Amino acid sequence: MRVCSSIIVFLAVALLLIALPGVASAMVLTADTLWKGEVTLAEDVLVPEGVTLRIAPGTVIRVAAAESTKTEPEYLSPLTEVTVRGALVAEGSAAAPISFVTAAPPRESAWAGILIDGGRVTLSHCRVSSAESALYLIDGSLQMNDSTLTGNRYGMVLQGERARFAGTGNGISGNDYGLITFQGAAPAAAAAVKGNRKNDTLSLKLSPLAAAPRPPIEPAVGGERRSYGDTVLRGDTVWSGRIEVTGTVRVPEGSRLLILPGTVVEFGMHDTNGDGIGENGLLVQGVIIAKGSAALPIVFRGAGQRRRGNWDSINIMNSDGTWNVIEHCRIEDAYRGLHFHFSRVAVTDCEFSNNYRGAQFQEATVLLRGNSFHDNKSALQGRDSDVTLKGNRVNGNLQGINLLRCNLVARGNQVTGQWRDGVRIREGATVLEENLIDGNRYGLLLSDSYYGSYARNSLSNNAETGLALKNVDNVEIAGNFIGGNGVSGITLQEARGHISGNLISDNGDKGIGVLSFTGVIEGNNLAGNGRWGIDLDGPGDVSAPRNWWGGRRPAEVISDKAIDPGKGTVRCPEAAPAPHRFNWPLPTMQTAATWRGEIGIEKEVRVVPGATLSVAPGTRVAFAAGAGLAVTGKILAEGTPQAKVTFTAQAANSARGAWEEIILEHADGSVFSNCVVEKGNWGIHSHFSRLTVSDCTFRDNNGGMRFRSGPIEIRRSLFTGNGIGIRSYRGNVLVEGSTVTRNDTGIFVREKGGGVKLRNNNLFANADYNLRLGDFNDEDVDARENWWGSEQPAATIYDAKNEPGIGTVRFEPFLNRQVPPAAEVPL
Repeated sequence: MRVCSSIIVFLAVALLLIALPGVASAMVLTADTLWKGEVTLAEDVLVPEGVTLRIAPGTVIRVAAAESTKTEPEYLSPLTEVTVRGALVAEGSAAAPISFVTAAPPRESAWAGILIDGGRVTLSHCRVSSAESALYLIDGSLQMNDSTLTGNRYGMVLQGERARFAGTGNGISGNDYGLITFQGAAPAAAAAVKGNRKNDTLSLKLSPLAAAPRPPIEPAVGGERRSYGDTVLRGDTVWSGRIEVTGTVRVPEGSRLLILPGTVVEFGMHDTNGDGIGENGLLVQGVIIAKGSAALPIVFRGAGQRRRGNWDSINIMNSDGTWNVIEHCRIEDAYRGLHFHFSRVAVTDCEFSNNYRGAQFQEATVLLRGNSFHDNKSALQGRDSDVTLKGNRVNGNLQGINLLRCNLVARGNQVTGQWRDGVRIREGATVLEENLIDGNRYGLLLSDSYYGSYARNSLSNNAETGLALKNVDNVEIAGNFIGGNGVSGITLQEARGHISGNLISDNGDKGIGVLSFTGVIEGNNLAGNGRWGIDLDGPGDVSAPRNWWGGRRPAEVISDKAIDPGKGTVRCPEAAPAPHRFNWPLPTMQTAATWRGEIGIEKEVRVVPGATLSVAPGTRVAFAAGAGLAVTGKILAEGTPQAKVTFTAQAANSARGAWEEIILEHADGSVFSNCVVEKGNWGIHSHFSRLTVSDCTFRDNNGGMRFRSGPIEIRRSLFTGNGIGIRSYRGNVLVEGSTVTRNDTGIFVREKGGGVKLRNNNLFANADYNLRLGDFNDEDVDARENWWGSEQPAATIYDAKNEPGIGTVRFEPFLNRQVPPAAEVPL
């Protein structure tokens, strides 16, 4: 429970109001406040709605540098911060400027900065330095004039369409990054942004996976209605219908609270200290069993005007004898939705939304499985606990998962679209496998950690960095896809470990950025990254043997001593002449990904709606027996004549049917160009998809292509050595400029062939028929102006002349010479 004391608040505010030098410890300001002279911030300060913090001209604010273990959801960073949800007015003058500096020797990221979260900030003649982000505008307005942001990691960050910035005469220089804009924030023209070390401006985008819409929940008409103030529930208590809570309801040791499916629990707003955060809630020292169902979830929410922080929490304290069960529940509008210490809690198939923090725990045993966290300030935070995370969806929060000193096993989770960190782990032992960490500002951040395994994850499309390691030791990074991140795939600082067998590709600036690393980077595929495969910024050497460098010489994609004598050397003996096979780690592709090199597919991989799989030129996709690719999103497999994309079997000397197929369902806009598809059951199998196939070869499959509906265009392609070259069922297809030869059956039109059009193709030398109509096909097929080989066309066609009642192939006029083939074909 939050401790509120009017005496403490009075003394703290009085301390800030005095004109002499002061110390501002962690607090929520509950009255208008003036800072003057010299003020030291030892901890965080929050300016809530309705409160104004004013800073007098000439004031110096010295911020103590500390990365704390704070757990209060009001705060947005682990560093010391000033968070503004009300108003901050800091109006200096040319003669008496206002300064925000670190109390320690100056260095970037010594404190978090000024974070504007729905508030209003006015700055003039101010200087902000040594911060992670001097000004971080999430939601609200900033008017800044004649001010300087320098010596920070980020000068200014504008995030979201509701971030509004205006002003004149400002300078943003001498930072690592000057101005960062995210998520529709308008680029600022109110400052001169120049002379920053890495980038002056960056515009980045996050990609959350949308949460499924949920209908509002109301109890059944005539359902039970009960109201509780400050109450103790002894023995077994059963709740159902509508429950109104206007105080703190306590379940003491030895008692149980049982909540039935469909129950709605509403908490009234009670705020004794004026900080805008409600204090009503549940305190469970016994056991809570809240088991809803998919059809009848249990709802915990604020009453009346729904807003974040309307009520406190479901607090579970010292309940470690048996499992507390929270299942099929929706937890909304809270300060901390679930909050438990020294307890055993299993949370399954629940939804946490519109909370300051979804769930928080300490010294607990925790199982979180199949839950959804979205639209919270912070999704999940824990410390000193044993934690199992399986199949959770953490999408579109400000902060994602933050764990300290936890023994963690995390498998099959989605962490996408967080406005700040996706996953942050400090200390503890971790097993992180088969997770998707995608489209966040930062992906996975590891610090002060010793031992841990991070394998077969997708760390992709994060706006800045996919994986960041700082002060870590004995970690294993293996078999991960680390691709499409805005700046870096991996960053290493004071790190030691083994980085092997990863696909590190298509990151905006560099695959791996190194400040200091001890260990080995080996057997990875580093391809298609912006400027560098490895960018070494520190003086120490790095061992990087046996990597594949995307078909380029290592010297072309490595930045080290050869470019800057002050750097160390990346030692890369035995560079791999060909890509290592990279087994794709996840069964489902839910966002954008690019395949490069050699991709192994062990089981079926599904590309779901909204996801796009791009396959780069020269890539070889090798399928195990029974494996395939199922696309309901989009696939763009675009090779070149010199670097074709190949879909084939893993086993050498495989015969037809060694793997399954590439099946497309409603996969509009998919493209295959300059591809080879071989040795499958069916090469491409398409239903109801707008598909383009050009300059491709289908060979030695049970069937080359089969499809239903369309529209489909097949141009300049070769079908040879297949059981059936092309099979159409109610298809809408144009086949043009292609060669279909030496299959058992060239083209088979099973049914409704009126949508099939064949033009300027070579259809010859197929064992049974060049073109066969099926028993149920009652429509004619347009096959004019094709070359049928040396025989008369009719002799190579099965249609109404062979089986009365089926359609006729209209093949006249036909060509007397071969169309120039798309590939070399022995005649």
